[in-house]
Order: sequence, then C-alpha cells, then structure tokens
Amino acid sequence: MPARAVMRLEPVPTLLARARAELAAAFDPARPLRISRAPGRLDVMGGIAQYTGSLVLEMPLDRAAAVVTQERTDRALQIFSFNLFDEHKPFTFHMPLDALANSSAEELRREFAQPGRHWASYLAGCLFVLHEQGYVDLRDPRIPGFNLAVLSTVPIGAGVSSSAALVVAALLNFADQLNLRDPARPKFIADGLTLAILAQQVENRLAGASGGIMDQVTCCLGEPGKLLRMVCQPHELLPPLELPAAVQLIGINSNARHQIGGDAYGRTRCAAFMGHKIILEAMRQLGASAGRELTGDPMRGYLANLDPDDYKALFRPHVPDVIVGQEFLDRYGSIVDRAGTVDPTTDYAVRHATDHHVLEARRVGRFAEFLTQAAAAPDRAHRGGPLRRAGRLMYASHLSYTMDAMLGAPECDLLTDLVRQRESKGLIGAKITAGGSGGTVAVLANATPAADAAIEQVLAEYHRQTTNPAEVFRGSTPGAWHVGTHVVPPQT
Repeated sequence: MPARAVMRLEPVPTLLARARAELAAAFDPARPLRISRAPGRLDVMGGIAQYTGSLVLEMPLDRAAAVVTQERTDRALQIFSFNLFDEHKPFTFHMPLDALANSSAEELRREFAQPGRHWASYLAGCLFVLHEQGYVDLRDPRIPGFNLAVLSTVPIGAGVSSSAALVVAALLNFADQLNLRDPARPKFIADGLTLAILAQQVENRLAGASGGIMDQVTCCLGEPGKLLRMVCQPHELLPPLELPAAVQLIGINSNARHQIGGDAYGRTRCAAFMGHKIILEAMRQLGASAGRELTGDPMRGYLANLDPDDYKALFRPHVPDVIVGQEFLDRYGSIVDRAGTVDPTTDYAVRHATDHHVLEARRVGRFAEFLTQAAAAPDRAHRGGPLRRAGRLMYASHLSYTMDAMLGAPECDLLTDLVRQRESKGLIGAKITAGGSGGTVAVLANATPAADAAIEQVLAEYHRQTTNPAEVFRGSTPGAWHVGTHVVPPQT
C-alpha cells in the first residue's frame, strides 16, 4: 500500500460537525468514527471513447465526497445524506444487513428504483457488492451494522463524477471498517484498481449507471496535478502524465445539467458497438474475397484498435449512415455491450458514432504526445508549438462530440467559443467533457495572471448571454486510495 497523502480538509470537517450536531441520536459520541474522502474528476481527453477502448486522460479535482461511518448494534445499515441525490428523496435510508445479503442485484435494483430510494443504491450497493464478491459475509452475526453519513462538494449533474466519488469513498470506508485490505485474509482488496472495479459494479449493477471505469479509477488512484492515463481495454494503467511548466487545467461548469443515462448517450453508445459489429463483418467479407478466412477480431474487441486511415479507406463505406435497430438485429445479430441493447424501433446514427470513436482514440493519443513534448521543451511549448496543437485537438474533440457523437450542448458550445476567442490571452484549448449533453468544459490554459483574467471574462460573458452562473473548478487532490481512511476517536 502506498504512503498516505494528507487528507484535504473540505468537506471532511463539515461532515464531522454536522453528523455530531444533527445526527446525535444515531452517532454515538462514545464510539469512534471512520472518515474517508474521494475527489471528483475532470475528463480532459477521452470521455465516452473509454467504452470503445481509447486512452483517457483524467485529473482528480479538489471537490470531493466525504463519508463517515460508525458501527451500530442492530445489524442494520442506516444512511444519512446531507446532499439528497434525487429530486424526491428521503433524508435517510434503512435496510437490515440480512436483507442486503439475501437479495440479488436485480431485486435490489428494483428496490432502489422506487421513488425516493435511488440515491441510496450508490451506498448500500457497496456492502452488497462486497458480500456478493466474497470479501465479507453479511450474514455473519458478528458484523454489527453501520451508520453512514455523506456530504459532497462535487456538483451533481456537472459531469465531474459526483457518483463515482461517492461510491469510492463509501467502498473504501467499508473496506477498512471490515478490515478487507488485510493481506492475511483469504480474499482481500489488494490495490486501488480492484477497489475501482468493485465501485464500477456498484454503479452499473445497483444504480443502473452505464459509465465506464475511468471515473472510479481516477477518484481512487488519481495523483494531484497530474493526468491519470489509462487504456480502457479494459483498464491498463500507464504512468501519470505531467503537465508542462506554467500550464494549468481547469473545469468550467456550465450549470446545464447532463445525464449519463439519457437517451442520446445510450443511442450513441449503442451505435458505436453496432459500428464495431458491422466493421467486423466487412473485414470477414474482405478477407473471404482475398481467399483468407478471418478468425477472431483483429480489433481485439475495441474500436480504438482500428487504424483511422484503414477505417476511412476500407471500412467506413460499409457503415450505414443510419440503421433501424430491427434491421441491424436481422442482419448482424446482437452487440457485445454489457450496458446496453439494441432497441428494434430506434434509428441509430451508426456512421457518426463510429467516426467519433475511431478518430477520438487518435486525438487522445496525439494530445498526450504533444503535452509530453511541451513538458520536455517548455520554451518552445509557449511559442505556438505542441501546446497549440494540443489545444486544436481539444477543439476537434469538442466538435466531434457535437456533430458525430451528438452529445453537444449550446451552453458548452458557447463556453468553448468564448475560450477560443481569448487564445491571445493564454487560453489554449477547450472541450465538453465526459458524457456530454451539458456539464463541464475542460480548459487548457497558461498559468498566468493574464489567462486567469481571461477566464473571468469568459465567466462574465457566459453569464451575460445565458444568465447561468458558471462555476470554475481549480486545484487537484489525491485519489482516495492514496489518502486511505482515518479513525476519529470518541469524544468521551
């Protein structure tokens, strides 16, 4: 286990104070508390291309979810939320541990889908997954039960992983409460990647969110001020990417709420997997016409492994612009995507989605190369060299989100345009992030007073044109695994 980083304060002290003051009937002052914290993340490049195997570049933020737990004596889980994660939700959620242990994921998902309960799936789901995967047996009478309270400063609906931060913080807290990181156990959580994989299962299977794993890995293993690099095939971690000197990455929250489970996101994701299946069939046909039988998948299961030049020259003509779901099923069969299925009545823009995913993978790789070049030659970087090219790739990615992935948003278009108008003041590039359709814009900028002033101008002009109060995310803090959990002794 790596050396622990210092636990940054906000929102930890606030959560502790409120739990003691407002939840005194549940949290016993004579018992210790355990506190954990996980940051949100800024998707710099990669975004939705994660689920087709692209490299992604992510930075942990200074906004975080904090979780405090304490043992109770009635073998129940009692959850308290100071954020209230849905529009109509209770402040508390209660479930016996035996009910969690004796339910299936499908049964719990239906339970959590009831009005006012969905928010609790991200927290109770952590205990269920730990039980289901054999890390702990919740039927063991020696497990006493838990109080859990949560407070998060990661904005909901901003596309900066509010849910992943919450799940990672809660899962790590439970893991330490139950001593699940002890190598002496028959089965233990050996590393942060394992924890992130478990966190993804909570979101996918209990909460019904269809996102990939880059969010959980960043919230767990991100390093402050560096870009986490991961090839999502399914989760190959590379050394983190250092930012060039005197360069900063910030996020601007448009306050146009995005929804990862929305119809547009689901259609685009499904269309990309349909494109993969169609290209694979085209490969087989081309191989047969050349007298060679194709076995397996030359793309090794991921569109990101298809060379963009080969795609344009050989396979793109085989990909229809639009196909109805039933026609696709009749001609090609089902898709290989654990998070989605083809709707027979829906029109899918397959060529647009495939264009985005194949070409985005190249853009992300080149962006990383340009940042590396800029870090190695900082004098040249600030004279229109690799940093300028990196910025152009961000703008190209943003355009592709709008035109090909069809996940743009007018508010994010405006923010990106306002940044581009101020390139002479040190703003280098910008793009919509993560699942798109609103949310946050990532901005690459010089770390200078002039660039900071230009950001303030962007915010003012954006507010003037939309009346939306844009919010800036600055700063970066370590992922939860690097910080660990901390025990707060009893007050008496």
